[in-house]
Amino acid sequence: MDGMAIENKPESLQESFAKGFHDEPAIMNAHPLEQNSLATLAVPVAKFPTGIGLGVALGAAAVGAFVIFKLMNRLKVYGLENIPIERENVLYCPNHSSLLDSFAFEYAAYIPKAFLQPDYLPVSLVDRKNFFGDPASRRLKDKVLAALGNYFFKQLRAYPVDRNRRDLGQVDQWIELLKKNIVIVFPEGTRSRTGNIGTGKAGVGKLIYEARPMVIPVRIVGTEDVLGVGKFLPRMFRTVHLMIGKPLDLSDLLNRPMPAGDSEEGQRDFYRAISGRVVQAIQTLMPEG
Repeated sequence: MDGMAIENKPESLQESFAKGFHDEPAIMNAHPLEQNSLATLAVPVAKFPTGIGLGVALGAAAVGAFVIFKLMNRLKVYGLENIPIERENVLYCPNHSSLLDSFAFEYAAYIPKAFLQPDYLPVSLVDRKNFFGDPASRRLKDKVLAALGNYFFKQLRAYPVDRNRRDLGQVDQWIELLKKNIVIVFPEGTRSRTGNIGTGKAGVGKLIYEARPMVIPVRIVGTEDVLGVGKFLPRMFRTVHLMIGKPLDLSDLLNRPMPAGDSEEGQRDFYRAISGRVVQAIQTLMPEG
């Protein structure tokens, strides 16, 4: 990164919202040795919409979730006593098998509280193409998703991430989001096609290592039967089980220093060990009775 780029005022995440998140973070163009020193400068704290737009979107989402999970299907929730009162640096880590997973969790854990206290509405890290469309595509589907993303999902604090990017630079933005918000992230990084819980990704491990949040595992069983991969209309008469675990103690991993001069792949292995521990905790959660 040249001197002029460093002197330019960094674009805020709010401005990125307005652009549909099409631009890459400036920090990704920096030399690896510069990235740590530039992270604080290049990644400001995000501010999400509030007011009537949020109220309308939240109301529509709550009605939709009520129809899907109460009228059409049955939602059974366990572990609500594990929901913390904190509204910053709290990270929920559910398994992922359906586009409905975030809605199911937020409906169970934070509705109606979020109507009166919007800060309790979690930020959901979602795949850009599924919720905001492919910015490089001219297909009608992606144009519709872009409109929905910017005018509806954005109001619900959906934050698009590029799932297919292998670099860990975009995690710097997640860290800043997490420090000031409740965040939902899927450790597997993508929806399961088999019903089995996948392996944890390095990006989630880095997020936990750098931000040191309260990490709460969540297991969701049955949303794949309501709206699985490749399905467009929700099914009826299914039962969804949602288990919220206790906060995890990851101190044995988080207190371990990152080896100086370690290779990028070595760092990825270390971060995967952290996210792998979270996945193991998710797997242990079972419905009561």
